[in-house]
Amino acid sequence: MPISTEVLNTTFADLRGPLVNSFVRSNELFEALDKKARMPMEGGSLIERSFTGGAPARGVGIYVGDELLNMTRRQQIKKFQVEPHRIVVAVNIPKKELMFNSGKLAIMRLIEEYPKTVMDGVKADLNKYFLTGVSRGIVFQTSELRGFLSLNGQVSTGIGTGVTNGLLDFATPATQADIVQGVQKSNSYFHFNQFGDAAGTAFKIDVLRKTYRECAHYAGGMGKGPDLVYMDQDVYTQFEENQSSNFRINVNTMQDGVDGNNNTIELSLGLAKVFSSIDLDNADFTAPADNGVTYILNTDYLEMPVHEAPQMSEFQERVGDQDVVTAVFSMQANLIATKVPAHGCVSGGKGS
Repeated sequence: MPISTEVLNTTFADLRGPLVNSFVRSNELFEALDKKARMPMEGGSLIERSFTGGAPARGVGIYVGDELLNMTRRQQIKKFQVEPHRIVVAVNIPKKELMFNSGKLAIMRLIEEYPKTVMDGVKADLNKYFLTGVSRGIVFQTSELRGFLSLNGQVSTGIGTGVTNGLLDFATPATQADIVQGVQKSNSYFHFNQFGDAAGTAFKIDVLRKTYRECAHYAGGMGKGPDLVYMDQDVYTQFEENQSSNFRINVNTMQDGVDGNNNTIELSLGLAKVFSSIDLDNADFTAPADNGVTYILNTDYLEMPVHEAPQMSEFQERVGDQDVVTAVFSMQANLIATKVPAHGCVSGGKGS
């Protein structure tokens, strides 16, 4: 007996939630933000966060007793503004697939082939875009994701309030001047990111450590330093070799009903866990980052406010244009940094 749309949706109802929820576990950044409850539900046309820029005041030393106080106002309250970006994708199952199949196993196969495959593509495209400003192009072209804020400060093609330029500049704080999150960068009022340059392909652990310490300083000290580091695969290989005497084996045991035999090697930089991502490719960057890319992030000062939670509709029959049943995945959110100097990037170090 052919599978009806009603029967398909009955089985899909139990899988739709976990499938959509897998979005927040699609990379280490999203997972960290979710664990720290830094994916708040919000409304409005813009995501807004205030920050204080500049030194608080100009003090006066008292030697005689009648010195005049300096009443000049130096501190500035500024407001970050980032527009939430909405994405939508249709998941189509040809009706002939429903006609030629029957039973729960067949439905599970269809869900594996269509909705899960689409969601895997969505996650892969978003992961790469947030890291590089370029999509893999599986489901979304780069132009369709330009409403999201990328970590890559070399991106200057974003569309929408606050996302024209990427977050982290591969330049010294004194020379950073892009408009990021609606505010022009300037080291005079603490709107800049930390930057270290290995100045070529040679790996330099001291540059990584110095940039980490600079990020930690602006987060409140070493005990509040960055907690997440991304390296491209070339830099990670160099870092792995450098840290070979400091390996820590993480043995995955029974978790969430899954018997994990995939023991992993954990690497760290300060308090931060270090990860490599296939989506972070130095070939997507220009000089000096084409010689290697490292992001040093503090998830206490990153958020992804959600204006529409990731969701997928039930399947419905299409009338007129295509002989398919369609479910729709949609979400509306964006990334925002609440304290930019607590984050940094390093160029170079990919090895020869």
